[in-house]
Amino acid sequence: MAVCGVATSEAMPVHPIHHLSIGTDAFNVAKKFYGALLPALGFDQVFEKDESFGYQREGFEIIIVKGKSLKDDVYDEERRVGFDHLALTADSRAKVDECAKILDELGADIDDPPGIVSEYGDDYYAMWVRDPSGLRIEVVYQGR
Repeated sequence: MAVCGVATSEAMPVHPIHHLSIGTDAFNVAKKFYGALLPALGFDQVFEKDESFGYQREGFEIIIVKGKSLKDDVYDEERRVGFDHLALTADSRAKVDECAKILDELGADIDDPPGIVSEYGDDYYAMWVRDPSGLRIEVVYQGR
């Protein structure tokens, strides 16, 4: 089957968001960070180039590109226009804990360790970490 002149697979799920592209000023460190986190959450690496790489799960792709440094922190607990954080779904609380352990061993800056976030409900279990460029990434499991 072809869509817009591009061959597609019937088995490829259609996700409402095609991809998210994240720029980093720490490209080699980001390769290690996302190369550990995303496969732990079921993402497969789909490409790697000199200045970008991508992972995909269920039709949603995350692309990391080499970028220029930001002068100001993107997240300082104030809401602003633009990227706030990316929340990635885990399939269990144990998977959230596993991701925290993997990222801690990489030396990642963990903002909030795994735990129940009562303001979102008793079934909301999450952790927040900074990627190598300081962007906030949440790993969350919602369920009991």
